[in-house]
Amino acid sequence: MQNKTTPASTTEASTVREYGIPDSITHSAAVDSRRLLAGFLRSEVALVSGDIVDLHNEATEHDLRARAAIKAKRGVASLLRELAVERGMAWADIAKLAGVSVSAVRKWRTGGDASAEKRHTLARLAAFLDLLTESAVEDPVQWLEVPLALPDGYSIRPMELYADGHLIPILEIAGLRREPSSVLDEILPDWRKTHRSSYEVFTASDGSLAFREHEDR
Repeated sequence: MQNKTTPASTTEASTVREYGIPDSITHSAAVDSRRLLAGFLRSEVALVSGDIVDLHNEATEHDLRARAAIKAKRGVASLLRELAVERGMAWADIAKLAGVSVSAVRKWRTGGDASAEKRHTLARLAAFLDLLTESAVEDPVQWLEVPLALPDGYSIRPMELYADGHLIPILEIAGLRREPSSVLDEILPDWRKTHRSSYEVFTASDGSLAFREHEDR
């Protein structure tokens, strides 16, 4: 009786190994998965962070309104005394931030009537200075006049931002929660064009700091 020989094709088919996914491909897929997950988490964190910032700003604005409402119970003469005498703000600056002339403030000082709107404006300014103090600004009135920490060639004071109605952004800067340039990019997108100083600081030959006009002006 002859032995049956298994065909070569059958033998090869029965001995074919089941290959797994190569390690290089597995590693690459894992890296891609982690990368996608990290990107998703970064997006989520950015959204949550943005929500937290918005919530904090809303709370700050609510706090400012509440404080201003309390101060508005006082008379105009009392509010002016707090701003000028207790805080040391110049009459011209009070007039500027209140949106009136210096002569109008002079009339208020001598008993002249102020509208309810202007009375609230003074109360809001006084409340704002309180918030600056609580943000570790020792002399808030003087700080409003100090240029923000911006690149050389640019000069913007918090006082200017207040006059334009950007109170909450100023508090963000004062509380060291955000960099001035980042805040300005949001509220004044063209500030690098519109607020470039005509002068720059340079080191003189004697080693001291001095000012000079920009050469390209």
